[in-house]
Amino acid sequence: MLLEHALTFVSRWPEGDFSTKLQAKIVQLLYNDLAHPAPTSIGNQYAWRTADGSYNNIQAPDMGKAGTPYSRSVQQTHPLPKNQLPDASLVFDTLLKREGFVKHPAGLSSLFFSFAALVIHSVFRTSHQNVHINETSSYVDLSPLYGHNQAAQDLVRVRDGRGLLHPDVFAEDRLLLLPPAVCALLVLFSRNHNYVARKLLEINERGSWQDPSKLSPDRPEDQKKLLEQEEEIFQIARLINCGWFATTVFSDYFSCILGLVRTGNTWSLLPFGEMRMDDHTTFERGRGNVCSAEFNCLYRWHATTSEVDERWVKAISHKIFEGKPIEEVTPTDFKLAARKMMSAQPSITEWTFGTIHRQADGSFRDEDLAQILQEATEHPAAAFRARGTPEVMRLHEIMGIEQNRAWGVCSLNDFRQYLGLKPYKTFLEWNSNPEIADAAEKLYGDIEYLELYVGLQAEEAKPVMDGAGLCPGYTISRAILSDAIALTRGDRFYTYDYTPYNMTAWGFADCQRDPNAFGFGSTLGRLFTRTLPRHYNNNSVYTFFPLMTPESMEKYLPDIGCQGDYVLARPKVAPEEVVTKNYAEVGEILHKKDEFVPPYAAQAAKIIKGSGFFTATTDDKEQAEILAILNEAQSVNMTGEFFLSTTKQLIASKSYALVGGKVRCIDVVRDIFKVVPTLWAATDVGGIHVKVKDSDDGDITSSELYDALSDIYTFVFLDVDAAKYMVLQKKCREHVEKLTTLIKEHLDLTAMSKLSIHNLASFTRTLSGKSKSDKSQHELVKKLYDRTKSLDQVANTLLAIMVSTIELSLALTNVMNVYLDSPHEEAMQNILTSSDPKASVDAYVLEAFRLDPPFRGVHRVATKDSTIGSLSIPSGTRLFLDIAAANFNEDTFPNPHAVVLSRSRERYLGNDGLYRAIGENLTVMIINKVLRGIFAQTNIRRAPGQSGQLKRFREHASAMQIFTYLDKNQLPTAWPSSFVMQVSDTLAVPHGPHC
Repeated sequence: MLLEHALTFVSRWPEGDFSTKLQAKIVQLLYNDLAHPAPTSIGNQYAWRTADGSYNNIQAPDMGKAGTPYSRSVQQTHPLPKNQLPDASLVFDTLLKREGFVKHPAGLSSLFFSFAALVIHSVFRTSHQNVHINETSSYVDLSPLYGHNQAAQDLVRVRDGRGLLHPDVFAEDRLLLLPPAVCALLVLFSRNHNYVARKLLEINERGSWQDPSKLSPDRPEDQKKLLEQEEEIFQIARLINCGWFATTVFSDYFSCILGLVRTGNTWSLLPFGEMRMDDHTTFERGRGNVCSAEFNCLYRWHATTSEVDERWVKAISHKIFEGKPIEEVTPTDFKLAARKMMSAQPSITEWTFGTIHRQADGSFRDEDLAQILQEATEHPAAAFRARGTPEVMRLHEIMGIEQNRAWGVCSLNDFRQYLGLKPYKTFLEWNSNPEIADAAEKLYGDIEYLELYVGLQAEEAKPVMDGAGLCPGYTISRAILSDAIALTRGDRFYTYDYTPYNMTAWGFADCQRDPNAFGFGSTLGRLFTRTLPRHYNNNSVYTFFPLMTPESMEKYLPDIGCQGDYVLARPKVAPEEVVTKNYAEVGEILHKKDEFVPPYAAQAAKIIKGSGFFTATTDDKEQAEILAILNEAQSVNMTGEFFLSTTKQLIASKSYALVGGKVRCIDVVRDIFKVVPTLWAATDVGGIHVKVKDSDDGDITSSELYDALSDIYTFVFLDVDAAKYMVLQKKCREHVEKLTTLIKEHLDLTAMSKLSIHNLASFTRTLSGKSKSDKSQHELVKKLYDRTKSLDQVANTLLAIMVSTIELSLALTNVMNVYLDSPHEEAMQNILTSSDPKASVDAYVLEAFRLDPPFRGVHRVATKDSTIGSLSIPSGTRLFLDIAAANFNEDTFPNPHAVVLSRSRERYLGNDGLYRAIGENLTVMIINKVLRGIFAQTNIRRAPGQSGQLKRFREHASAMQIFTYLDKNQLPTAWPSSFVMQVSDTLAVPHGPHC
């Protein structure tokens, strides 16, 4: 309220100097609230990057545009006349030419500098016709992938309405002359674009896109729609992919540059956000950028070339220049060779690099790309230093020096002064190696005349220390940080227009850095596991520290205290899983339980200590005994009563009335399907006291319990993203520890009758007879304990049952979605509202499970060589049984897409989850009861529009999941979050303890 008080004060103060000054301050404050002029505008024209980088600054559309001149950052104050400077070849042979290989002191890999090459080639592309012109944009916009102008961009696009690039293509032909790891990295970003584009179409956040296969090429309106959709998806996917690139720069790349990776520090520099100054103005951002000639000289990092890459460059140079000795190759030879290569270049979809070839579909083999990248991770980069540049780079360096002079670039000291660094007084201060300093002094005479290009390359390198990991010369180490901030903070698409609207909510979330991600916040690890999933695993240093050599990480990880978390060896290629959808084959494999076993026990053992987690084991006897206890008649009746009454109570307490009071809404997923099974798991199974509100007395809230159980279920039974695997594993261990501790606190009372003051309240609640749930849980625990006499094993068994209820929530959601608004809804509602106690919708539930199952199938591992139908299966083979597809077999299920209530119950193939945990009968009964509670309401129906629809999309990356949802953070999850129903306001439900 300070502003209001100030305005009131000035309005009452007599006119005069003080009043005028105060009023001026208020006007300045209010004016400075806003940017002047506005930094961006509405509409696709401004929401998307142009191919040539124009309109990044809307007021100055040519700023940073491809095809415009380099800028000049620094005033030249010391004369550097070309006719008085030493010969460029003499400079190279004296100060730059490599004298032996010196390994990078901080352990950077060759792949680090391959990634650096992508960054550098994104913003520098000097024209061969006019060296003053930068042919690419001055923005980190992945132009090597997408092209530096519209003509180049058109070549990489498919244009089929899906926004895709041709398989494994990229636009920048200069990269074909670089070591193959550069191109291999760029191919991964090409694949990432297509992954993102497909996901955007699947999610279809705005509901405006259609399946292109359903648009007719003969209808002009359809073709117009297809072209509009194509452009939207492509441009949004490009924004997201560029976001990935920038995020990688500020995670893996900067972590190595600053040496953070050596200490396990997850911090990252974040230059994009709004900053308010003391005078209330905003610190400038998103105003554009123009790359300068000085910074073009900065990024000549040939000294870091690895030994392997040096040999590769020698080989390609020998081929290009037809065996001519490198010291005899001239700039004219280079230009002639470049023209010859351009004229002989094949179509962009046929480009190859290294020694690898494209497949019939145009893509490269995963194993070829992985081998290139993993070898580049293994090969140490060289150190920055004078006399460190390979001789084979001689021509490049000579041309660079000559270009530097043609631009009239400043001296090294001019550049240092511009950056606020102390100018060097002597050559020995510039490089403390007397031999280097003396040679430079003989060439240039005075430190003030040391030209920028050479001064940067031969400057003494910074040692390994806190805050230093790149270890170039001191001037470079400061300048690259300044340039990185200018490139990104000056980019409108990384600041003002870096929004969930422009990129979609999922896309915006997908390209964010997670500081808690494995590998100290690694982003490259996510890229590798997404694009090469069989060749990069969940705990390898190759996956999460690819820009460091494994040799160096072997030294650093023990100092951080996490050497046990990572594997130093190169990842083994994961075998391909055998998939069968054949009904007979799936049924036979499920039946042969000794020959084909579930693989979940190994997963469970990573987070659960001891035995008892029976849903993940192969012990059928144990499972049968536990199911018998759970399915005893009295227990089943009490369970059914719990689900029915709690459903009604939650509808009464969680629904809300619309204006007028005649209609109420209830989010059945959030407030019923996720809550009722969780409450049952806590009270009737685990004996855990659930807090209804955060302020209540209790052990845990229902939402916290649901999240914990869903994490455990996901880790044990689903296909976890390899990049998130280790983080989820750690999280699940914490969940298991907490939940089993809570369970065992109660077990001490019910099973062993050990009473303590601490547990007195729980004991009283359990045995007083006031709670049927407590009685039910007490009986369950006693019978389970009588089986094993082991508290730990009983706790794990109860936890297994609790975890399975998560699938129950999804099953309820799918059943409701199948029948609401369907032709069968009325008949099913008549049964559910019938007073006949024998009335059942079992057949409806089983058909819903077949038509829309919670998950696609199950995994199995062969214990011996077998032949099943058409499958020849060696021992150890991992299989995926696509039960969802098998249950659509037309011979077994005639008219498979229809609900047919007369199908034989024995023909349905069931998944491992619920059926293994609580049995088919109990599962179906529970769903009956919950549906009965819901359909007891008057005129149950979907809420209008998207509120009444499940927000899900088809999942293709995971074998298990048929559909994927987005969680509150807009990240993919197997679990739904919302599904709103409406009922007429005639609720009359008894109150209960659970709401």
